[in-house]
Amino acid sequence: MRLGDLLVRLLLFKPAQILKNRKKLILRGAAAILLVLLVNFIAGCYYYKISTSYQPPKEELIRLSDLQKKFVVHNFMNHYYVQSVTFYGDSLELILGAPYYGEGEKIAPVNPNAVKRYRKKKGDARLLNEVHLYVNQKSELSETDWMVPVSAVERLDIYNHSTKHTTAYSILFGVAMIPAAYVAIILLFLLVMLLSGNSCPFIYTWNGAEYEFAGEIYSGAVYPPLERHDYLLLSGLVEEEGVYRLKIANQLEEVQHTNLLELMLYDHADGREVLVDKYGNGHYISEPVAPLSATSLSGDDLLPVIEKVDDLKYLGSDPTRDPPLLDGIELSYNIPPGTQTADLIISAKNSYWLDFVYQNFREMLGASYKMWTKRQQNGDPEQMESWSLSQHIPLSVYLFIDGKWEFRDYYNTVGPMAFRKDILELDLSGVEPGPLRIKLETGSYFWEIDFAGLSLEQEVPRPARIVQLSSALDENENSVIAELVSDDDLYYVQPEIGNEAELSFQVPVQTGERTIILHSKGYYDIIMDPGGAPRVKALKEIRKTGNFNKYSNKLMQEMLSEHISAYEEGKR
Repeated sequence: MRLGDLLVRLLLFKPAQILKNRKKLILRGAAAILLVLLVNFIAGCYYYKISTSYQPPKEELIRLSDLQKKFVVHNFMNHYYVQSVTFYGDSLELILGAPYYGEGEKIAPVNPNAVKRYRKKKGDARLLNEVHLYVNQKSELSETDWMVPVSAVERLDIYNHSTKHTTAYSILFGVAMIPAAYVAIILLFLLVMLLSGNSCPFIYTWNGAEYEFAGEIYSGAVYPPLERHDYLLLSGLVEEEGVYRLKIANQLEEVQHTNLLELMLYDHADGREVLVDKYGNGHYISEPVAPLSATSLSGDDLLPVIEKVDDLKYLGSDPTRDPPLLDGIELSYNIPPGTQTADLIISAKNSYWLDFVYQNFREMLGASYKMWTKRQQNGDPEQMESWSLSQHIPLSVYLFIDGKWEFRDYYNTVGPMAFRKDILELDLSGVEPGPLRIKLETGSYFWEIDFAGLSLEQEVPRPARIVQLSSALDENENSVIAELVSDDDLYYVQPEIGNEAELSFQVPVQTGERTIILHSKGYYDIIMDPGGAPRVKALKEIRKTGNFNKYSNKLMQEMLSEHISAYEEGKR
């Protein structure tokens, strides 16, 4: 069972007793989340050390050859394994073997003296004991027999397994062998975090046998001015007796205000797919174009992680190594010349860490919390959106144009409970010929990214068929359909944990393969009652542009230091 599915099942039990001693449990939950984050970074990983020298002397090359190192030569756009190396005076003859399959372009040249992770199960152990030669002139012999002056070897990289780093990381964070019981404890703490934290309404779909979790709606709309539309793909919804059945539930300490719930149906040819962007526009999805390259903002190769939807996710750079304030992924795509628009498709979600940091920030308001939230009820939505962007909370999209990155749009927050497929249309006018370069950027550890691909489909689907609610009954069998059937001044309000409504939609005649989108609109209030004096100076500092990220990193480092100290204390 997947982590998200297990957490959702646990949430259904509504263990109210866990909510006692909330602050202590939240801190423990965040610590567990941090451990899970580190496990994702480190578990199954080993480390190799890269030693670099420039203009290496002949004696160094001979020594490496005698040690039976595996040579790889890079010459302009050519990358080959070397079968044998023979020295003639101040030159060396290289007998070439198989192509290096372009992998040299992805992993080298790298930062000198870097330490990087590799995974044995992915075949990355081939990197160990490799020697990479970077030659800056063309061969004088045949395609398979190169005679190269030693002076033409401008750089030499040696890849060696780093026992020191592999052992240190494994022991320090206890991830070499994680008992099942320990994993269960982590899951419980995650549950505590979610029950005590903030998210948004949960949507469940009837799959023919039971209700299963589908996702969250209008995440981040935490005040009335931020009320917004949301478009959630319902891939698991099954018709039963001519009806689609859903459930909307409040499982957290919030008051949820839902204005509208309706279905958008797209019937289309088999093999196609439709996604709806945050503006309400439908897009046909062709087979997504995978990126040519994908690197983190710190230079790590992420292509194996995000080239397809699977169990590999990018959570961020290693938090133990001076994490940056901003993180994300730089992508390149090969697209036909003259392409004017493209749809950027992602599978991503917000992190539990962002949830924790935001709640911690709110608790700093102390006894002034209710007064502050009351002022926010009438705040300027544009200023609120601007603040969120300035703190790098959404996932921003940039295009590389005229030698610099230009901001184009951003993905709305989607909550931490489930990965969501989302889409944005990009205007490519002004982009120069060559590979298209795109950057996804956010605050460190605020998002988890599973996939990023391009769709070049130009055909637009017909307008969706709108299906309104036929019934909506809350947990007390009261009808709430009037509150949900249209975008107006009536709201279905869920003020307590356990409030839920079962929703029914009559199924119209199907004329092809069907894509179903849940269109919703609303906002929610986060229930908190922190005490004590507000930390006014710290709050003012955090609210400045970019300082929310600094606060997040500081909080993470403090927690890391605390748990490292606890580990060291436990050893004594």
